[in-house]
Amino acid sequence: VHGRGALGRVVEIIGDLEAPGVDTEIIIRKHGIPDRHSEESIAEATRLGIEIDPKDIEGRTDFRKDVVVTIDGETARDFDDAISVDRLENGNYLLKVHIADVSHYVHEGSALDTEAAERATSVYFPERAVHMFPEELATGLCSLRPHVDRLVQSCVMEIDSRGRVVDATMHDGVIFSHARMTYTEVHEILAGDEAQREKYRELVPHFERMRELFGILNQRRHRRGSIDFDLKEPEIVLDDEGMVEAIIALERNVAHRLIEEFMLVANETVAAFLEANDVPTLYRIHESPDLMKVEQFEEFIATLGYSLAAPPGAVKPRHFQKLVEKLHGKPEERPIATLMLRTMQKARYDTTCLGHFGLAADAYAHFTSPIRRYPDLIVHRTLREFRHGKLSDALYEERVEELPELGRHTSEMERR
Repeated sequence: VHGRGALGRVVEIIGDLEAPGVDTEIIIRKHGIPDRHSEESIAEATRLGIEIDPKDIEGRTDFRKDVVVTIDGETARDFDDAISVDRLENGNYLLKVHIADVSHYVHEGSALDTEAAERATSVYFPERAVHMFPEELATGLCSLRPHVDRLVQSCVMEIDSRGRVVDATMHDGVIFSHARMTYTEVHEILAGDEAQREKYRELVPHFERMRELFGILNQRRHRRGSIDFDLKEPEIVLDDEGMVEAIIALERNVAHRLIEEFMLVANETVAAFLEANDVPTLYRIHESPDLMKVEQFEEFIATLGYSLAAPPGAVKPRHFQKLVEKLHGKPEERPIATLMLRTMQKARYDTTCLGHFGLAADAYAHFTSPIRRYPDLIVHRTLREFRHGKLSDALYEERVEELPELGRHTSEMERR
């Protein structure tokens, strides 16, 4: 009514601004992050239970005799990737990357699927996480817990001494994880800690093979020009009341790095497989940097005595890589690296395989975490459709029509 002040109604009291966790609640509401799962999706997740149906194992590749382990952080509650590394008679390595088969349980069009597609990703805060799927699923059937059978999608790679994937196969599999390892434990084992090596003496040779293969794969990525920003990320330490106690530099040890390397090669291998077989899917792409931004970056670093040593229009990943190496340990490393990241394009999801500039990879897709990224679930579905001969002409056209919009949505939600 004209002349009357605006009226409002309190719909929710979030809490005192200084109270622990209230700042997170404000951020969640500000960015429209859905932090509660629907009753329908929770019911679907609960109905799945915590044990696999023996019938679901039929027709799958049986990896249960392999020495398979998970390696995660100390506080991790769900484990969605497991690995094993063996040495073949010809001297090559056999790397098996097993990822929880979320797509077996989350069917297209279900409440779980619809909600996950809208969320697109899990969101992580210092003291909590807003998960893409209900906890009942993430910590239940889709968590590769030790000493129980679990369904997986597997990428099996034969890798030679130069780090080249000379053969690869994709599988619907079943595994039996032998151990739930932490990054700290594996690091201590590889650093020679006698107590840890004795505790896990049967697994020590497997971890040493993993370190060997990590070195080979890492060197290959380096040779082709992949850019490695090895900047220490800040880790926020909270006290019992949820208040910030300290902010420390997060250390990435060899265990973190070897898992990262194995996930990278699996993602590349899966992407190349899908591209070679013309399977409509979502790729993770990272395009070449904008020419003007490269020119501006070159002008700035020139004032500090550095250069990319290439004309802006001819800059390749290896030119950025060499600059990163020159900066390592220098006071100006972080500001220049930060500006370098801003010079780059933002990675996104697309149906066209345009490669990944930062990784110097011709093909790249997200395969390794369908429990927290919806595009990974799409990759798993499209892999299965192709492997099982279900990619009919009609389904092919349906995927071609629907996936571009899904790629845009998931990219936008990720940035939000």
